[in-house]
Amino acid sequence: MARAAKPAPQTAEAEEAEAPPKKSKKKLILFIAAVVLLVGGGAAAFLLLGPAPAPKHGGTAPAETARSEIPPKFIDLGQFTANLIREEEDRYLQVAISLKVTNPELEEKIKENKPEILHRVNMLLQSKLPSELATFDGKEKLAQQIKAQVEYVLGLRKTAPAISTEQGAAPVETGASKSGIADVLFTSFIIQ
Repeated sequence: MARAAKPAPQTAEAEEAEAPPKKSKKKLILFIAAVVLLVGGGAAAFLLLGPAPAPKHGGTAPAETARSEIPPKFIDLGQFTANLIREEEDRYLQVAISLKVTNPELEEKIKENKPEILHRVNMLLQSKLPSELATFDGKEKLAQQIKAQVEYVLGLRKTAPAISTEQGAAPVETGASKSGIADVLFTSFIIQ
């Protein structure tokens, strides 16, 4: 009879090589958690950093939003020194003036017409009494008068505003949205 051959005994190393490696459940869970965090973080970044939704009914028109997004420009007119009208003694005014402009097209027009603007502002300053400029209201009135003079030179007003105090009252205020000149700013204001 034939004897069945006994298989040779296998060593422990040979058994480990033939058996599939054990997978760790911890590594799988960490991998899934990392993927979920990446996907969630990407979605959150997309939603937070994405473009804003378009305005619904009643929103502003595109032209209005474009104009409101343009930051104002500040145009320096320079420093003025003017003799004020004599009250008790000789007094003079030293003032630095800047214009806040909301219409970018006006910047070039102001530069082109600067000599005439400076002349009109100088004449206006020399027509003032020291007591007129001592109060906050007096300074506000002066700012509105300077604005009116600049608007006239730029062709934004049809009639020339009064320069001297005898010629009439303060000019009527115009809105910044109409003329493009938002404000007249005194960066320095000294009466001596």
